[in-house]
This record gives sequence, structure tokens and C-alpha cells, in this order.
Amino acid sequence: MLLRVCFWVNMVCFFLFYFTTSALAGSSIVVNLPSRTIELFADNKLIREFPVAIGKPATPTPLGDYSIILKEVNPTWYIPEQPGNFIPPGPNNPLGYRWIGIWKDYGIHGTNAPSSISNAVSNGCIRMYEEDVEELFELVGYGTPVKITYEQVKVRNDTNGQILLSVYPDIYGYGSITLQGIRNKLNEYRISELVSDEMLLKMLDAPSDQQMFIAKQFKIQMAGKLLNERGLELQGVKYVPINAVAGIVNGQMQWNEKSKTVTYGNITMPGIIVGKIVYIATDNLAPMFASKPSWKSAVNTLVFERQGVYLNEKPVNLEVNKLQGILAVPVLPLAEALGRKVDWNPQNQILKVTNNGKNVIVPTTMIGSVPYIKITNINEYFDAYVYWNQAVNTIDLTYP
Repeated sequence: MLLRVCFWVNMVCFFLFYFTTSALAGSSIVVNLPSRTIELFADNKLIREFPVAIGKPATPTPLGDYSIILKEVNPTWYIPEQPGNFIPPGPNNPLGYRWIGIWKDYGIHGTNAPSSISNAVSNGCIRMYEEDVEELFELVGYGTPVKITYEQVKVRNDTNGQILLSVYPDIYGYGSITLQGIRNKLNEYRISELVSDEMLLKMLDAPSDQQMFIAKQFKIQMAGKLLNERGLELQGVKYVPINAVAGIVNGQMQWNEKSKTVTYGNITMPGIIVGKIVYIATDNLAPMFASKPSWKSAVNTLVFERQGVYLNEKPVNLEVNKLQGILAVPVLPLAEALGRKVDWNPQNQILKVTNNGKNVIVPTTMIGSVPYIKITNINEYFDAYVYWNQAVNTIDLTYP
């Protein structure tokens, strides 16, 4: 522990403590000792992560919840082993050029020994690279919460959507971790099935600072809506949760555990199950919904652009699917939009329409419980002209 004696705690310090606000709104700091890192959060969102040095086992950094009580530029170091002696600010000062006090004589500070970072070598304080502590100093203010933790197992979801697993050494001998303990952490992300026991046991036998890549999560936008569920990228293949997709398209999907396939209407595609969630590859999902997926790397989002249907240049709410490679729409709401009366028999699934005074049977295909008609048959049976604009992904209907 680095002993420091502050002689100028007066009204100026009182004013700073109560009236200085953090430069980063909603900021908080988490120091994890096994990983030897500081995480800076803003409104519970991870902003930055910094490597640090922590207390050696003989003088461990204390665990607990603290807050920033003092900020000082160019601090003076009062030598703990030599009462009354000190080192003034400058290149020989072990505190570097910034001091962030959090409790008694403990604080976060710079260092004139950058090689010590990522090690357990201090008297209990938390050392940072000088450029890092100067950045942190400007981002946090008095009263910012500081939590010092001891998490040997960490699952991270970084800003790129990557899910990373780390098992860190037990630096202070505070506890033990088990295979099930790691799985419990992975279960929070519902990805435990993606990692074998063999791999986890290897990490348990040789804890290190290395992070193991497990999967990548990404956001999904469909029909203009951002889904709550996230997609998963595994070995370069992007997968989408089918239940979330079914909710958007108002369709029913069936999962066959034995064949590991997903059925939607008369279309069946292979799928995978992770954490009780069924996923289907985007290349297989696109034909099922006649959707065109596009990847927006800047926002880590997979966007499915649904076909828009227009009747006499006005949008109509018709779901678009694909049957045998041909676009199709639900025939009953189509007839309603066109003002045409039809005779639908759900028992034998036969649809009749009157054309030129004669009742004719309309060829339909069932998707779930909904009869669909291919757009290539609309003109023959409903006298509406159909134009599919592939460039802008729209279906234009013209009807007298």
C-alpha cells in the first residue's frame, strides 16, 4: 500500500467533491483483480478497458465497493517506509502524473515503471500506463463508483459482437473454479453447448490471460423492426433465431428434433439448436421468406428487406413468400384487396372464383393454414396486372 498524506483537504476539496461532475455521464469503474484490468462503463455500457498492475499477494488490493474521493494532477509520493520523506512530482515519482483516490490510502495512479503493468507487484494500489490514467482521469469525476472484484471466469461480449471466454489465474488464492462454474457463466449467454468439456478442462488446467473466441452475436432487422433476439455467427456462417423471425412474419415454424430441420409451410431447411433456441442459416432463411439479407458491418446488423406490395400505387398489407422459386402472396386478403368475391373451402382446401360467369378453381399452395397464390397466376384468375420490380424489391398490382 502506498501511504499518502494529504495536507490540503480544505474547503477547496470540499467544493470539488460535491460540485464537480463526471465528464462521462453515468460513469462507473470495475477493477477485476484476476484479469488485472479496469473496465470503464457509461450507463452500464462498456466504454474502455485498460490493463493495470495490482497488489502483490503479500499486500493485496482490497475487494469492495468504493468511489472516487480525490483527483490530483502531479501528485507527491510520501514514502511509506520513510516517514517524512517524499518524492516530488516528476519522472522519478512512482505515482506518475495522476492520482485518483478511492479509499484511505488506496488509489488508481500512473507509474514510472510501465513494465509492471499486468502484474501483481504493488503495495495495494492500482497502477496504469500513464497515457491510460490520464485518459481515465478526464473521463471520471468525484463520486464515480469503483467496484473491485475477483472474477476468475469472464464472458465478454465486445463492441464487435464477439463472445469471448477467459479463465484467469487465482492470483491471491481466494477460491476455486469448476467446470460447472464456467458453464453457468456460458449459460447466461445461452452458448454453453458451443464449447466442449475438453476445451474447458484445458482452460481450467492452465488459466491464462488469453481470451477464447466462442461465437459472434449480431443484431437482426426484419420488416423494418429490430428484433430483441440476436443472431449467431459460427465458423463464418450467420444464423438467425427462427422463433423471433416467425413472430415478425406471423408464421408458424416447426422444429423436428430428430431430423434437425425447420419447416415453414411446405419448405423444410436444416437448423441448429443452441441454448434451447433454434437457429437457421441466413442462406436458408432467405428462400423461405423471399427476403434479401444484407450485412451492415458498421452497425453489426443483418437486415432482411421484405417485398412491398402495391395496388394501384398504394401499399397493401400482403405477406410475400416464395413457392418453388416463385413469389407468392396470401390469396384471401389479395381477393379482399381487389374487391373480388371468392369461395374458400378450408376442409378440402379448394378456392373458387367467378371469371366470365364461370366458377373456376384457383391453384393455391398452403403455407401453414394460409392459402397462397403465385404472382404468375394472379392475372389469369383475378384480372390484375402484376409487375415485380426486382431492383427495388416491390410487387406492383394494377386493377381496374
